[in-house]
Amino acid sequence: MKYIDTHIHGGYGINFNTCNYEDFHLFAKNIKKRGIVAFCPTLVGDNISVLRNRLELINKAMQNQNADEAKILGAHLEGTFLNPEKSGIQNAGTFLTPTIENFKKIAGDNISTVKIITLAPELDKNSSLTNFLEKNNIKAHAGHTLSTELYSVSGTTHHFNAMDTITHKKSNIALKGMLDNKIYCEIIADSLHVNDDMLRLFFKVKNKDRIILVSDALPIAHSELDFIVFCGKNIYKGGKDKDGTLAGSSMFLDEIVENLISKDILTNEEAQKMAYDNVLAHLGIDYRIE
Repeated sequence: MKYIDTHIHGGYGINFNTCNYEDFHLFAKNIKKRGIVAFCPTLVGDNISVLRNRLELINKAMQNQNADEAKILGAHLEGTFLNPEKSGIQNAGTFLTPTIENFKKIAGDNISTVKIITLAPELDKNSSLTNFLEKNNIKAHAGHTLSTELYSVSGTTHHFNAMDTITHKKSNIALKGMLDNKIYCEIIADSLHVNDDMLRLFFKVKNKDRIILVSDALPIAHSELDFIVFCGKNIYKGGKDKDGTLAGSSMFLDEIVENLISKDILTNEEAQKMAYDNVLAHLGIDYRIE
């Protein structure tokens, strides 16, 4: 089985927000041994110059890959354009208003290096940034948001997490995303970010052609470190800070798939679709990645 992970912050002690050029290649070699044939290095919020340099480094790594490496598809910017009231583990002090101008400050000459941006659509006035991104073949995902509407986004980031929970009293973006047959929904199906019964409900209700399994794996995943510094906080094994706030997962995507199959939540065929085929369709990639 082959996997593509579009939301992953690192692993083996490698942090995509801070690592060097060689680390991208080392990570890509190690992760391919697990059947993960492609990925989007995911960056959390930071100051503009740091993110700009990160994109330059990712672009350089993309241009110099070998056959034994998982393919770097482009960056996923998860930080910066989020709602401070749903910041999660991220540092709200690094957030910017989601505008075309602010995005260009970060991207510089590397707009084509960006593949996905997570943003709070309620802060994107008239969906200006979202529409600009889509015209430039960058997918805008709603995440870390208080929005009750999907607006113009094409996907959601780690569905259910960092958004209002589903309730019978009112509608919200978590519910609308499940019911909208066009929207792609990322989900971290590690049984920790979303419990098994909700996973079963989600997979039963949501259009299976529009589900994307992701890991949201942290740099501490598959490392011997007792903790890592992530978003300026100490994150311990299990992916939580000292207060118990989840920062991400300690599992890679192949392990998440195994978890779902072993519990009879998904079949092999369904998991393959959600961890590979749907990603190609969403990102508009018209070739198989081996």
